[in-house]
Amino acid sequence: MILPPFRRPHLLTVLALLAASAPAWAAGPPATQVVNPPAAQPVSLEPEPAAQPKNEIVVFGGVSFLDVGQGQDLHFNLQDWLSGGGSPMGYTMPGWELPSDVSVRGETSLGGSGVFGARYSRYLKRRFAVEADVSVAPGHDLRTRGVVCLSGGTCTGGGDAEGFMGPRGRFGPGGRFDGPGGAFDVTLRGQTVTAWHYGAGLAYDLMKGNVRPLVTFGAGAVTWSGVHPTQTNLELRFGAGLKMLFGQFGGRLDVVDHVVFDQYLTGQVENDVQLTAGFLFRFR
Repeated sequence: MILPPFRRPHLLTVLALLAASAPAWAAGPPATQVVNPPAAQPVSLEPEPAAQPKNEIVVFGGVSFLDVGQGQDLHFNLQDWLSGGGSPMGYTMPGWELPSDVSVRGETSLGGSGVFGARYSRYLKRRFAVEADVSVAPGHDLRTRGVVCLSGGTCTGGGDAEGFMGPRGRFGPGGRFDGPGGAFDVTLRGQTVTAWHYGAGLAYDLMKGNVRPLVTFGAGAVTWSGVHPTQTNLELRFGAGLKMLFGQFGGRLDVVDHVVFDQYLTGQVENDVQLTAGFLFRFR
C-alpha cells in the first residue's frame, strides 16, 4: 500500500483547532454589567411637626357697649285729665288754678352690660374654623327720662319715669306739682333687661404661629327677657380678634359688632359692640 506523502499543517489552522477545543473555563469569567446604585436621599434632622389640635373651647367675659334710645312726645290738658278721674291720687283738686296744657317729652334708653359666655371652634383647614357660641348680658339698664312743660312756660327735666309708654302715660307715686306755672317731677324705678345671644359663624386665622390675629363673621339672634312680652331679634356679627397660644392653652381677645335688626325698643337696626377676653383650651 502506498501512503500519501505527509504535509505539514499550516500554523493558522492549528490555532483555530486549539481554540475550538479549549474548555469553557479557559475563556475567563463572563463580563458583568455595572449598575450604578440609586442616589442617596438627604436625611432631614428636623422633627416632623405635630398635628394641630382641631377643637377649641373659649370661656370669656367682657362688656357690651349697647346704647339705644327712643323719644316720644305727649300733649294733654291737665284740667280735663284730673276732672275726668285721671288723677293719680284718685280725686280732683277743687280750688286749684291748674295749668291747662301740659307737654311731656320722654326718652327711653337701654344701656350696656357685662357679658359672659362660651365659644366652641372646629378647624376644617389649618386656618379656617367654624364656631358656635352662647352668651348672656344680664345687666342692661332700661330707663325713661322725661321733661315736663306746663302752660306757664316752665319746664323741668331729669326725672326718671319707668313705664311712661304711649299716649295714656301715667304719673305714678312720687309726682310733685308746685302750683300754677310750676313743675312736675316724676321719679320712678328703673328696670333691668337681660339679653341672651346665640349664633354660629366662621373664623379665619390671618397668620400661623403662637400669636394669631383673626377675623370673624357670623349670624344669630338675641332674646330680651325682663320686658313684656319677651322679644327676639335677628343679628349679624362682624369682628376681629387675637389668639395667644401656649401649647394646649392660651387666651383670646375679640371685638365683635352685633348688628341687631328691628331692635325691640327702637324698631331700627342697632349696633351692639362687645369687647370680650377669655381662656382658651385646645384638643384633638
